[in-house]
Amino acid sequence: MKKVLLTAVAVFGFVATNAQENIVKVNPLSILGGTDLVSFEHKLGDNSSFVVGGGIGGFKIGDAKYSNLGGELQYRYYFNEALQGFYAGAQAGYNSGKVKLENSFSISSTGAITTGTSNETNFGALKVGAKGGYQWIWDSGLSIDLNVGIAYNKFTYKNEDGLFSTLKASGTLPNFGFGIGYAF
Repeated sequence: MKKVLLTAVAVFGFVATNAQENIVKVNPLSILGGTDLVSFEHKLGDNSSFVVGGGIGGFKIGDAKYSNLGGELQYRYYFNEALQGFYAGAQAGYNSGKVKLENSFSISSTGAITTGTSNETNFGALKVGAKGGYQWIWDSGLSIDLNVGIAYNKFTYKNEDGLFSTLKASGTLPNFGFGIGYAF
């Protein structure tokens, strides 16, 4: 009886330690302005999970410098088993940041143009969209997540005058992800 009990405890312990219900991931592509640089995914049921992520990012092109801070929520439906294989889901996120233009021009309220100045504006962006992908998990806990999606982004700029007064950037944009992490 003692051997049966010890065997049952060992089997239960093995199953419990290999029952992966959470994943912590890093998405290096998010450094370019995404909202899921670091994310946490939790299994909700047999085929579903919930993801919460946060990120910082930025890049510079010519005289324009972009920086942001944001967060994202996702619901994923896995077609076979939660946390592994093909999935599709919904995403919602918010970004805030700054766009700065060096060596630009500005227009005063009187219509005078000044060159060689620096202009900047703060922005906020609300994102709603869909995402799909494939996620692998190995026995070691290593996980890789490849995904692609499309989302509508509604940008709001805080600068009402000068160079950014007519800036419009809302629209549908693609988003890509490559997550590498650890499942536990």
